[in-house]
Amino acid sequence: MIESCTKKRMVIAIACLISLSVLVLIIENELAPNDTRPHTHTTAHPNMTQRDMCYLHEEFSELEECQPCSDLETKSGSPSVCGSASYRQKIKCKKTGEVFRKCDRVVWLEERHFWIFETVMGVVGLVSGLATVFRQKVLDHRILQRIQRQVAAGV
Repeated sequence: MIESCTKKRMVIAIACLISLSVLVLIIENELAPNDTRPHTHTTAHPNMTQRDMCYLHEEFSELEECQPCSDLETKSGSPSVCGSASYRQKIKCKKTGEVFRKCDRVVWLEERHFWIFETVMGVVGLVSGLATVFRQKVLDHRILQRIQRQVAAGV
């Protein structure tokens, strides 16, 4: 079936599939909720004080997005959430002041990993496509030489 398709039809079909994939990604990005997973910041760590857990009983505002803890912060345990979690978020409680709480994910890090994956897959696809085109040209050239030899031999 696919062998009977012309080059023009194949290019049109591939362009339609790529357009549909991009459209699905855009729609999914718009319709998906931002963060539906429960956060792990509700569990206490032995080194955390009541002050560090002010967000459980006070109003608070987020000062920073969720960030990964550095190696130094993880080893030293300062802020205390880095001793038990890989990610931290700076918040400001209404009465207590600025504290850190642990969080689940770093949005910019997940997006970067996604785009790295997409880029690698695009490069692999491009290289595979070019290798296929090159191999097809080699095979076409061999068939043409064989036909020319047969014609020259008078068969």
